[in-house]
Amino acid sequence: MLTLKTHLYTSFIIYWDIQTIALAGIVILMVCLLSFMLLYMLVKASHEKKHTHWRLISDSLIHKAVFDDDDRIDEEFIQMTLGTINLKKNKYFRKLLTGEIISAKKNITGAAAENLIYLYRLLNLDKYAIKNLNNLRWYVRARAIHELTTMQISGLVDHLHLFTNDSNEYVRMEAQSALVQFNGFEGLSFLDTVAYPISDWQQIKLLQLLSLLPPSTFDTAPWFQSENSTVVVFALKLARNYNRFEQHDAIAKCLDHSEPKVRLEAILCLNEIYTDETSDHLIGRFLKESLKHQLAMIRVMQTLGTERDILFLTDLLNHESDQLKLDAARALVNASKNGMASLEAYSKQSEQDITEIVMHIKREMSV
Repeated sequence: MLTLKTHLYTSFIIYWDIQTIALAGIVILMVCLLSFMLLYMLVKASHEKKHTHWRLISDSLIHKAVFDDDDRIDEEFIQMTLGTINLKKNKYFRKLLTGEIISAKKNITGAAAENLIYLYRLLNLDKYAIKNLNNLRWYVRARAIHELTTMQISGLVDHLHLFTNDSNEYVRMEAQSALVQFNGFEGLSFLDTVAYPISDWQQIKLLQLLSLLPPSTFDTAPWFQSENSTVVVFALKLARNYNRFEQHDAIAKCLDHSEPKVRLEAILCLNEIYTDETSDHLIGRFLKESLKHQLAMIRVMQTLGTERDILFLTDLLNHESDQLKLDAARALVNASKNGMASLEAYSKQSEQDITEIVMHIKREMSV
């Protein structure tokens, strides 16, 4: 009996010690956690205070450059405003200041913009961007190209040309856009050598940049021979946008390209760049194409179809695709003055019931 009581007492002491140790561990953990949170808040507050101070300095420099009546911001004011901040050593402030200058430059033009460029050069910020062109991280290279382009540092155009064929898409996009912004239509020379695809978005961006420039004569025909199918597609868009009628034959040859996207773009291009023989090119390749491309061809013929195409268009009214029959009917009506009469005559004579199509075309004509 005594042994049992002793055993129970010993177990109770051990249990109590374990509870005490566990409680002490929890208390220590909570103290450590609270200490960490306090230290984190102090560091964050210090960082925010420093960041606010840096932003005030940055705003002061930019405000002086943009709104001051003087033609140029002077170095004495810069040194006094920067105080003890060493741009060479403090990369965090340098990054903030550069970002603020670039952001301001994008929103202003004229003398104020020139003053910002002058400030950027005076602070030697371009040297850091040039150094970053050789950075192994793609986003650093892309940001550096964008920065140099925005601040109009044009002395590196030849060097930037190397990046138009970079393995990273975003670096390529920035470099290609930079060449167009610096050299205009001549900047499209990268199309001669680019081996990577030019995305649809990049093509839109390049066309938008070119639209800001005065029209220029440039030869897109060599790019129709490119092994890069996206270059051919972009060249066709250029020919269409700038009405290069003299390149009609080269465009028509693209109808035989092995890449479907090129053939489709060529079809769309011929809707704007056409001659009396254009419909013959389309008809001659019609049966070889997919339904998607056939529909595109017929929609082009709604614009440029003539009386000599009536027989071909009439035959298409027997096609199994209702959409193609409807588009062919539209093209037939537009092909000649008697197009509507030809459609109605065919409707009466043919075994195919196209009454609904005829009624639909009439409703469209009456609107």
